[in-house]
Amino acid sequence: MEIPNFMKIFITLIIILFMGGIFYALQWRGPIDEKKQAEQQIETLNQELQTVLSQKEEIPKLQAQIREKEAELQATIQQELTPESETDFVPSYMADVEKLVEAQRIRMNDPDFIITAMTPESNSDNSSSVKVLSSYPARSFQMSLTGRYTTIIDFLRQLGALKLKRLVTVSKLNLSRTAGIDKKDYAKSPILTITMPISVYLRKEGN
Repeated sequence: MEIPNFMKIFITLIIILFMGGIFYALQWRGPIDEKKQAEQQIETLNQELQTVLSQKEEIPKLQAQIREKEAELQATIQQELTPESETDFVPSYMADVEKLVEAQRIRMNDPDFIITAMTPESNSDNSSSVKVLSSYPARSFQMSLTGRYTTIIDFLRQLGALKLKRLVTVSKLNLSRTAGIDKKDYAKSPILTITMPISVYLRKEGN
């Protein structure tokens, strides 16, 4: 039986389409997918570039804000810190701290609050990482305090608020609970011993 011509043409078209599909799958599909991935990567990189350019435009504004804050901090230091020579500073500061501790002991009704040690360090170099403070003379102390938690926290707040007219920075705190607490005092905050290195900044003479 002879196959009609239209069937031959139909079969030939099917074979051509099938072979075309195989050729597309083997030869063209891979490059097309790679092209799409490359286009997506380019779009992602363009978005990241726009973000970086936008952030770059903010750098001068941030630098101006930093300079403004440094100027404000320096003005505050000059206004608040007590001008004095380094020679007179150590005994004067230790006396002021002792007075503040005594007042704090009375105000907070905490008879356990005392300075157990306050040792000036021999090296008085200012190694502050804060640029605006690097030009100010500073003295370092090792300070140990004993007292109730609330009293110590309030005392540190007062130092931070320039109660003694001197800027103080604390690099670390070592806390330990004092043994032998009366069980009847459970309602009160615990008695702690705190050891901390502090740096105290002086106002520059002549300013």
